Amino acid sequence: MADGGQDDKYNHINTMDDKKFFENITKNNFQNDCNPDVSKPDMNFDPDKKPKKSYWKFTLSFLAVMFVALFGYPIVKNVYYSYVAENSINDTLQMQAQYLDALKSDTFGGKTPQETYEKFVATLKNGNILDAAKFYMRDEDRISAYKKFDDMQKSGSLENWIAELPNWSVMKEVEYWDPDGKEFQYEKFREKDVVIDDLLIKGEKITLPAGEYTGAIIFEINKSANIWKIYEL
Repeated sequence: MADGGQDDKYNHINTMDDKKFFENITKNNFQNDCNPDVSKPDMNFDPDKKPKKSYWKFTLSFLAVMFVALFGYPIVKNVYYSYVAENSINDTLQMQAQYLDALKSDTFGGKTPQETYEKFVATLKNGNILDAAKFYMRDEDRISAYKKFDDMQKSGSLENWIAELPNWSVMKEVEYWDPDGKEFQYEKFREKDVVIDDLLIKGEKITLPAGEYTGAIIFEINKSANIWKIYEL
């Protein structure tokens, strides 16, 4: 009975399904033995070991960046500043050329200081304060003269200021240090007090007392246009 029972216990291996089961196990084991890399891990793998190719790539990239930083920046810097300097020089030369052209085309003056002075006074008497300011030599003086004339014209004191200007007949040339300039002094008698605008304090008035007084006017030549301009009045 014991043998018979044992035979019955293992009898199921003779079935068709069990034969296929054992055949698959045998086949898989054979494939694994023939291809150990498919199922068996590499026991020599080191996770801290970096590939040599990536290491050299990183090193070369770092060296390239350092080279550009050390040698490329000064080159770019010099090129940039050279470009800026060249443009600045060109702009300066262009401004100088424009200024010289303006000097050459200047017509607000005369061939002599007397002619310049008489034209200036006549322009003021006609009320053309903008053109009158253009008889001055320096740009800043033209601006300040126009503002002064404008304030006096609005306040009604411009006529009094013009009346205080001397006639050319009383002008006497004196020695002047600049060969491109000429100075003329004059003496004038004021019959009565005259009230005019204070040129230093806007809105204030000053009184010029009656009596004799001395003044001076300086002229400077504009060589580009060959005309005389008012330098100081």
